[in-house]
Amino acid sequence: ARRARDARTRSTARTRRPSAAEAAYAAPAAALGGATLRGSPAAVDRAYREARSEGLAFTASRRDILRGADEGDYVSLRGGAWRLKGVTMPYARPETRAFLRAFAPEYRRACGEPLTVTSAMRPTSVHLHNSVAKTVHPTGIAVDLRTPRNGCRAWMRTALLGYERRGVVEATEERRPAHFHVAVLRAP
Repeated sequence: ARRARDARTRSTARTRRPSAAEAAYAAPAAALGGATLRGSPAAVDRAYREARSEGLAFTASRRDILRGADEGDYVSLRGGAWRLKGVTMPYARPETRAFLRAFAPEYRRACGEPLTVTSAMRPTSVHLHNSVAKTVHPTGIAVDLRTPRNGCRAWMRTALLGYERRGVVEATEERRPAHFHVAVLRAP
C-alpha cells in the first residue's frame, strides 16, 4: 500500500499545475533574469558577505545603535513617506533610507496606501524565532516590509524583483510571519 501511495504522490507531483503563488514567483523570475524572492542560504550569504566586505558593524546592543545614530552612521526612519508599525529601533543606514524614499512613493501610487515597515535595525543581542545566524539587521541595511493583503502583493513582488535584478537589494518573501525582508546592497 505504501509503494502505491508513493507512486501516486510522485505521479501527482509530476503533473500538478503550479499554484497561483508559484506562478507569481516563476513568471517574474524568468522575465527578470533569474531573480527570485525565495529565501535561500545563498541569498543570506550574499547579504552577509556584502555587509562584511563593506566593513559594516554588527551592532551588539541598542546603545550601540543609538551611538551610531549620534555619530551619523545610522539615520532615523521616522518622518518618511512610509509608516512604522512595531519597529523598536527605527534606524538604518543612509542607503536603506534612500531605498525607502524611492520605493515608498512607487508603492503608494500602485497601491493607494503607505508602505509599512515592520522591522529595521536589531542588535545582535535580540534573537527572533525566525531569524538566521547571519542576519544583517544589526548592520542597518535590512528592513522588513508588511506583505500587502490586497492585489498589491503581486506588484510588490515584481517591483522588488526589479530592484534585486539591478543589484540594489537582496529581497526575500517570508511566510511566518508574512513579510518581505529587504537587504539594501546599494542606494537606488
